[in-house]
Amino acid sequence: MAPALAHAQTGLPDRALRIIIGFAAGGGSDVMARLIAAALERRIGRRITVENRPGGTGAAAGEALKIGGTDGSMVAFMPSPSLIAKLFVPTYPIDPLTDLAPITIAGTFVEAFAVSPKVDVSTVAEYVEWLKAGEPGRNKVGTTATDAMLQYYTRLLSREFGVPMEGQAFRGTAPLVADMEAGKVPAGVAGLTSFLVAHRGNRLRILATSGSKRVSVAPDLPTAAEAGYPGLTMEEWYGFFAAANTPPPLVDAWNQALVAVLKDKEVIERLSQLGLEVETSTPAACGERLAAHMKKWQATLQGLGLRPTL
Repeated sequence: MAPALAHAQTGLPDRALRIIIGFAAGGGSDVMARLIAAALERRIGRRITVENRPGGTGAAAGEALKIGGTDGSMVAFMPSPSLIAKLFVPTYPIDPLTDLAPITIAGTFVEAFAVSPKVDVSTVAEYVEWLKAGEPGRNKVGTTATDAMLQYYTRLLSREFGVPMEGQAFRGTAPLVADMEAGKVPAGVAGLTSFLVAHRGNRLRILATSGSKRVSVAPDLPTAAEAGYPGLTMEEWYGFFAAANTPPPLVDAWNQALVAVLKDKEVIERLSQLGLEVETSTPAACGERLAAHMKKWQATLQGLGLRPTL
């Protein structure tokens, strides 16, 4: 009777429930998804499985929804960079605006610009001065982004720093951090949620974050604007999504369950320690955020001389 009771209480499907993420275990998305899943399990009394489907863009999570049907038993936890990757990758497997049913925003996060501990600088200005010293290889910057997104980052940093940058793509945060720690890559860009633990462990040194204000979890870190580079200001977000055409009552049931969990004080505190500023929304507001974000990024790419695929 327990599964039937849980279904009656939550409106969620009476079958195995899954949260899909498009990244490997151990990264920022994985840690946050498992934290939220554990809290949701406690709330509804049912098992929630977190399933990793790693790929270069994180698109595999959305693709799983597209293929997996609309019974509402599976949702994806996706960061906005994975969604806007559609603008960079002609072969991107989904259209976020038509293949996904928004459930709720989960929170906002910022990007972090960091350097290897082998690089003896403590500010962005010092890094740029070091960069311009001219030794070969100093202009290399690593990121977990796709090749197309990497082109965006290198163009943006080249414009801001006044030095042609050379990008290097990594298939996950772990290998990027390892190469930065060893001094193989002098600098890197990733979500704050991915770099924060390594920064605290002195495996790399975050010089600035991309937000419009300092983050509460690391108030000592200056924003890019404070560091003298307002052109590097950007904010991203995480959301939960179901497959397109999922019946609205199921979308609403997931929204109610997830919003309740995300408003829990302990969950908010633990996610904030990972660099996520929790925020929730209605399904409609999440969809509006997605559409506006895609439109904003289209204009940004065009401003850098890059042609979006939409």
